[in-house]
Amino acid sequence: MCGIWGIVNRGAAISQQQIEKIIKELFILSETRGKEASGFAFKTGKNIHIMKRDIEASKLIRSNEYKKMIHKCFSECATKDFMIIGHSRLVTNGTAHDDENNQPIYVNDLVTVHNGIIVNCDKLWEQNTGLKKESEVDTEIFAKLCKKYICCGMSPQDTILKIYSEIEGMASTITLFGNSNILVCASNNGSLYYMVSKDQKLILIASERLIMQRLWRHLFFLHDWFSLDKITHVMPNEVISFESVPGFVATHKVINHKRTSTSGKEKKSINVLNNRISLYEIDNTKIKKLKRCSKCLLPVTMPFIEFDNNGECNYCRTYKKMKYKSKGELERWAEKQRKKDGENDSIVSFSGGRDSSYGLHYFVKELGLKPIAYSYDWGMVTDLARRNQSRMCSQLGIEFVLVSANIRAKRTNIRKNVAAWLKSPALGLVPLFMAGDKHYFYYANKVRKDYGLDTILMASNPFEKTHFKSGFCNVKPTVLKQMDKELELEQLNITDIFKMGNYYVEHFLKNTAFINSSLWDTIKATASYYVIPHNYFRLFNYIEWNEEKINDVLLNQYGWELASDTKSTWRIGDGTAPFYNYIYYCVCGFTENDTLRSNQIREGMITREKGLELIEQDNRVRWDSLKWYFDTIDLDMYDALKVIKKMPKLYE
Repeated sequence: MCGIWGIVNRGAAISQQQIEKIIKELFILSETRGKEASGFAFKTGKNIHIMKRDIEASKLIRSNEYKKMIHKCFSECATKDFMIIGHSRLVTNGTAHDDENNQPIYVNDLVTVHNGIIVNCDKLWEQNTGLKKESEVDTEIFAKLCKKYICCGMSPQDTILKIYSEIEGMASTITLFGNSNILVCASNNGSLYYMVSKDQKLILIASERLIMQRLWRHLFFLHDWFSLDKITHVMPNEVISFESVPGFVATHKVINHKRTSTSGKEKKSINVLNNRISLYEIDNTKIKKLKRCSKCLLPVTMPFIEFDNNGECNYCRTYKKMKYKSKGELERWAEKQRKKDGENDSIVSFSGGRDSSYGLHYFVKELGLKPIAYSYDWGMVTDLARRNQSRMCSQLGIEFVLVSANIRAKRTNIRKNVAAWLKSPALGLVPLFMAGDKHYFYYANKVRKDYGLDTILMASNPFEKTHFKSGFCNVKPTVLKQMDKELELEQLNITDIFKMGNYYVEHFLKNTAFINSSLWDTIKATASYYVIPHNYFRLFNYIEWNEEKINDVLLNQYGWELASDTKSTWRIGDGTAPFYNYIYYCVCGFTENDTLRSNQIREGMITREKGLELIEQDNRVRWDSLKWYFDTIDLDMYDALKVIKKMPKLYE
């Protein structure tokens, strides 16, 4: 999730200027994995100097403070022997504004950087009462355990092996043991690479093969030092150590780590902590009396809905059941897809949500593929989703490539758009809150191309089609206009794109607060979703989407974690969903839960009675998640809910 990197110089005749260029390039290239904080540790002889700040790496390396620190470090290097490790942070545990939570983490003469999430860090603190917790970041327990085991007489390699046998969740680490002059790399999912110079005296380390390749291509002087075909993968469950003097690289297998067992973990609800929310509960008395389709659950407030004499809606009348290709065809495709040399064969789109998590499991365990998992973090991926990503990748041993947006800028854009919307709320503009995540598709195509792979694998739920989001922009759903055409995504034709665009322009001109720094980002996101090719291999074109089976696999095989404020496994990784569903339910009397359950009814997966029971449960307000959302974008939740409660209700 974060970007980590390292340099070990064991007497190489390389200039200070060249090393500085390597540091800067590693920082910049690693920044794609996290932009919320950055830092480095520089070991010069007996001293370790650390600098970390809550700014992105590209800003850090331009600061005078950084330049002074680098100058000081090199002035202390009596010899050409030194070690450097660096970190570009995507914040998970602990705010970046407190540098105690940023990396590297330093404990006496030991310093470490970590990519991933240790999902059982609270439990490890409880088990090790002699260790003092001084920050919120999960990496601290890793560093403190390192120090504990070193003090017990264990070697650096054995120390790392033991810790990896205790931690749960995805972890790639670079740890510098100052007293031993040893640097140890380890990963339980394979998100770490290194290359050794031709004279064995200079070692470079990074989170991705692509970073190493780009470093080599950007800095021409490295061509004399390294061969591009000598980039080495730290394989899942492998530990590799480098000593400060030239020597053989030692490799150790990591003991199998424990499977997480925190599924369904409950947290204290803000219902107990704050009584104000009772004012903003949604009275569903009138919602229950809404006229609904006699076959599915869609109410009269659904855009463009019509009922026939039997009370059946036009969405049901035009619906076509899924036609699955054979499982045998899927297995034959997988056989052709697998690479004989054991190299990565594909990219899996992996948001950390329910269906993408199951898809990763199925592609790896059932089809025997070796993909790279890809995700785009735009600032509304919840910590819970990140922990579940960590669980899946660590247990499957899958390399995880994360593209991180400028999360602060994205959240600022969201705040501006929500604030603008609250001045003049309109249902058709609600998707504007989610525009920032649509770059997901652009970067999926880019990562595939960068890694030289042919296929993007996707396990999106075919029954998640909502239609009403564009419907509230007065755009009639394609499914009602072209009954003979099935679309993989809810993409619009060019006429409807312009129609929806006109709707937005009209409202933007009426409410100029929407004309803000987010505008260009929104335009690019729209193109990402509606214009660029979406040529993906879709798992659920071949096998049936089975909610019960998916939940069973995730919860019981991977210890998948649930949210504290819902029993559903859907949308718990998306921080925006609780807010927009609150709006839709409060104003329209339905949410995307109603459309999902309606599609399940049409497929014969559940009865209408069961569907009614499920939406009663699914549509309950998710207060904990709402609070997280508003805290994250720095807006007052109660001011926003007050505006929504005053909006005219479509069912009154």
